[in-house]
Amino acid sequence: MLTNNAMTSRARLGWLFVLFLGQLLYIPINRFVKGGFELSIPLDSQIPLVPIWTIPYLLSLIWWAGCFIWAALAMPSGLYRAWVASTISTMLIAYAFYILYPTYVVRPVVGASGWQSDLLRQLYANDRAYNAFPSGHTYISLLILFYWWTWKPRLRWLWLAIALVILLSTLFTRQHYLIDLLGGLLWAVMGFLFGRWWSQRFIKS
Repeated sequence: MLTNNAMTSRARLGWLFVLFLGQLLYIPINRFVKGGFELSIPLDSQIPLVPIWTIPYLLSLIWWAGCFIWAALAMPSGLYRAWVASTISTMLIAYAFYILYPTYVVRPVVGASGWQSDLLRQLYANDRAYNAFPSGHTYISLLILFYWWTWKPRLRWLWLAIALVILLSTLFTRQHYLIDLLGGLLWAVMGFLFGRWWSQRFIKS
């Protein structure tokens, strides 16, 4: 585990604010980006639409917020510095990609009735089909998995299960294509490696 001089509470809360602000930047980009590419492959058409998966998809937002706060309050300083560097760099590079190379998902018509279908229609109505590649649900959830795997190793099975459920929810709600998830995985790995490198560099300096 990375070690370092302790960060002050003010610094931790400041970085927590930056992380939440970074997450909020997704909204205007999602609203105003137009055009771009659809990155579907034949296998995507074989994935069923299952409206009940809207629940874990939405709950992931609460999970992220809780993890951001938890890390700010309790994560060891060296690891927290790496976590912040990983998350911010990954988000900003993804946002630049959303703007410069827009991608979107062609969503199916939700014809079924019931509260699950109504919830999915509400999701579609409030979240445009852009910002598809790389999948933000994927790279944020995987970064949490990578860091909590190190920080709280006794619950590795839980962190892995939560990440898998979230990733599956992006497919079964047809919010993302498989290539979007692969992009999210790539972004998460690159962000994780950058964060660890950045923290080590900070220690040496």
